[in-house]
Amino acid sequence: MKKILSLVVAVIMIAVLSACTGSSGTNSQITTTVNTGKTETTAAVITEEAVTDKVIEAEETTEAFSITTEDGEYTNSGSIYTIVSAGTYTLSGLLEGQILVEAGEEDEVIIELNGVTITCDTDSPIKILSADKVEISAKKNTDNVINDNRSTKTTDDDNQGKGAIYSKCDLKLKGSGTLVVNATYNNGIHTTDDLKIQNLTLKVTAYNNAIKGNDSVEIVSGYVVAISTNGDAVKTESTDANKNGETRGDITLSGGTVTVYAAGDGFQAAHDFNMVTGEENTTATVTVYTGSYSGYTASGATTDSYKGVKVQNELNISAGVITLKTYDDGLHADYGTTFEDGTKGKGTINITGGSVNMNVYSPENKTAGGRMGPGGWGRQQTVSGADGIHADYILNISGGTINIDSAYEGLEANVINVSGGTTYVAANDDGVNACKGNTTPQINVTGGYLDVTVSPSGDTDGIDSNGTYKQTGGIVIARGPNNQNMAAIDADGTITVSRGTLIVLGYGRVSTSGNVKTYSLSLNSQGSHTVKIDGVSYTITNAYSYGKTTCYSSVTVS
Repeated sequence: MKKILSLVVAVIMIAVLSACTGSSGTNSQITTTVNTGKTETTAAVITEEAVTDKVIEAEETTEAFSITTEDGEYTNSGSIYTIVSAGTYTLSGLLEGQILVEAGEEDEVIIELNGVTITCDTDSPIKILSADKVEISAKKNTDNVINDNRSTKTTDDDNQGKGAIYSKCDLKLKGSGTLVVNATYNNGIHTTDDLKIQNLTLKVTAYNNAIKGNDSVEIVSGYVVAISTNGDAVKTESTDANKNGETRGDITLSGGTVTVYAAGDGFQAAHDFNMVTGEENTTATVTVYTGSYSGYTASGATTDSYKGVKVQNELNISAGVITLKTYDDGLHADYGTTFEDGTKGKGTINITGGSVNMNVYSPENKTAGGRMGPGGWGRQQTVSGADGIHADYILNISGGTINIDSAYEGLEANVINVSGGTTYVAANDDGVNACKGNTTPQINVTGGYLDVTVSPSGDTDGIDSNGTYKQTGGIVIARGPNNQNMAAIDADGTITVSRGTLIVLGYGRVSTSGNVKTYSLSLNSQGSHTVKIDGVSYTITNAYSYGKTTCYSSVTVS
């Protein structure tokens, strides 16, 4: 009997521009209109994604199984086919058994999937114990299904493969066909070394980690859907050094469309997470759903981290689009993890390009809607306040577009440096917070555009530094309450502006120097307003009314 499997691939499009006068947790800044005197352009902020579905049908075959090779060698014992040498092997038909690879340590093995269904209920359907590297390729216009039907793993067993496709060497998945992997035992695809995915339509559904490469995971192109019902979607584990002295454990995305659904973390990198431009000028489009945002999360899932992207060293985004709907922090970097070479995790996030868009569901009902934890209200999990972007040490924003539509705190780090890019934050507590940590808390603005919204009432601050705030360039709009204890901008130390433009809607205790002038403006009422900064017109939209508007600028403002 043929089984129809649907693969839904989300392709993120640029969202519509619309005015917004919503409630707490809704971004009030929608457009910035720039008038240069000759032409007028509008810089778009992505507030919600438009989704195009691509449905691919993968049919389980009922044809007789066959394995062919012209340059390799294999043995057969019942329903177990063992590849013992380098070569290319073509598989087709239905196999209720196992493909086992036990080749030489220098051998390169290519497994071509030509319309195959492999089902096993005693071990990994594809298990690679030895080879130099293995490539699994889904041939064009073919449907291929791997079913790991073992009962859920309860104890470690070294004799059992840890995933439906399990490898103890470098593994590459490619091809212009379709591969669907179903794993009820543990992981979907798991290699103890490097994992690379290229030009493949791939759907993985797993009890634990959907995709795991201990040393690294790299996605270059294709359509990838990774679903974890009880664990993390994409994960690395190793932190030892490779032959070049580089610490392992990176996740790198340079192309393709990647959608992940996780009970726990969407991406969990033992070292770095990187979104970069590919060799053919490609970029990745990534969508992340975690915890209750994932419709696949099991009701009894017991994970305690639901972050969109979590790293133990650096998180770098220079290209592509990533959209996150997470129950915990959207982007998160740990500080102080000790790696095997003796170095420690940097706890740094660098955003230099691309687009980052998120809606973060905070615990303790600090944002509206959704469910509390993976199992709903009856299975509430306790986690810290969910931040949009949280770096334990340093957050650097020098380019790209960031839109945080809701979060407990929008941007949080020990040191926050904004030198470029366009950033919009709507938060339920502090919009931007420099917290205590490795060094004196600092917020440094030297360029870029930063727009922050919090409620004008309640225990909130638009911008809050437990140390200092220093601005020497850029444009900052800080909204918040109009009193000394809860303010639009607040710091334990000094708040100084020597260059650039700071617009405060609410209370702020600001010191100026140089040629910075103070302007009293009328931008504080709810709705849209136009302000001209150094001859350029900006349209800002407030979700609320604020107490007053004060502007500090080294250029003319009207």
